[in-house]
Amino acid sequence: MILTPIFNQLNIAIQSLIHMSEQFTEEELSITPIMNKRSVLEVFSHIAVICRADYLISCEATMDEMSEFYKHNEPIILPDICRHLGENFQYLKEVYAEYTHEELHEIKTSYWGVSYSRYEWLLEIVAHVYHHRGQLHSMLTQNVRDPKVPLFE
Repeated sequence: MILTPIFNQLNIAIQSLIHMSEQFTEEELSITPIMNKRSVLEVFSHIAVICRADYLISCEATMDEMSEFYKHNEPIILPDICRHLGENFQYLKEVYAEYTHEELHEIKTSYWGVSYSRYEWLLEIVAHVYHHRGQLHSMLTQNVRDPKVPLFE
């Protein structure tokens, strides 16, 4: 299937995030390197829900629906973060496996007005995860210690 390589790359990112999380304590991750920005743990928490949250956005969820989603779904402790990473990745993979070729090319519009095909939304999800994974890696390397996790194979 055309989506298999995309999910392989997303899986690489998810597995590296889980491996990073296993190397640090919640105390180490509680640091906030930039004042008035997310802590390292909060970035982890955000990444943990990207697969499902961005999927909901691609299904034309409203701003209110997304606010409600985040209010009830962002994990705050490491074990829950790791669980959410895996579960939300699996969920995304399963819903995309059901789409027909035509459905993958159907245009969907976000609540802020950006329109992409479902296929393009999937690429956006991958880019979003990779963006924050790089951010997280830099935050850890500069402020705690190098997680020594390869970011690419």
